[in-house]
Amino acid sequence: MIITEPMTMATDYVMGVLALVLAVRLIRAGAVTGRTPVWVWGLAFMATASASFFGGTYHGFIQMLPVGTAGVLWKMTLMSTGIGSACLLAAVALAGTTGWIRRVWFVLVAVKLAVYVLWMSTHDDFIFVIADYGSALLVMLVLVWMSSPAGLRVAARWITAGVAVSVVAALIQALKLAPHPQFNHNDLFHVVQMVALYLLYRGGLLLHRS
Repeated sequence: MIITEPMTMATDYVMGVLALVLAVRLIRAGAVTGRTPVWVWGLAFMATASASFFGGTYHGFIQMLPVGTAGVLWKMTLMSTGIGSACLLAAVALAGTTGWIRRVWFVLVAVKLAVYVLWMSTHDDFIFVIADYGSALLVMLVLVWMSSPAGLRVAARWITAGVAVSVVAALIQALKLAPHPQFNHNDLFHVVQMVALYLLYRGGLLLHRS
């Protein structure tokens, strides 16, 4: 058995396990306390876990997989990430908006996700994933700091820290910063993004519905 990119596969899988554990905790906490934004935030982590497992399998076994199977794995990686960013925005909308503004927000999130899915159905570059996820984090950050409901304010610092670290991770990915030939930009991206996931998890636990 030949593993194409062992370190990338390993860091992807580790990130997937971390995201899955945090997702279960968030969904359980949201269900127990009745705080919908928390378990919706957990769905974002579940999608991230799926993307990590799909991506790790793709990177690790691409030379062994049929072309069609490899293509499906990569598409699932891309789509899962888009679903994750949409869930983050939906959770923030639940915590930071009410009434017709919330309804409009949900429509915009749905349209954004639909456009992303249509675009990625014919594109495979990970830079589009970075653009989608990055724009979602930016919009989320604006809402977090401009919204008055306490449901968002209490989580603002954790979420801001998570977004900041995610930006660093995105720059590593976009600029292909590799500290070592055996530890490339994808590997470093995964490690830094795990820190971001933990910070976002801490913020998500504090969300309340408006």
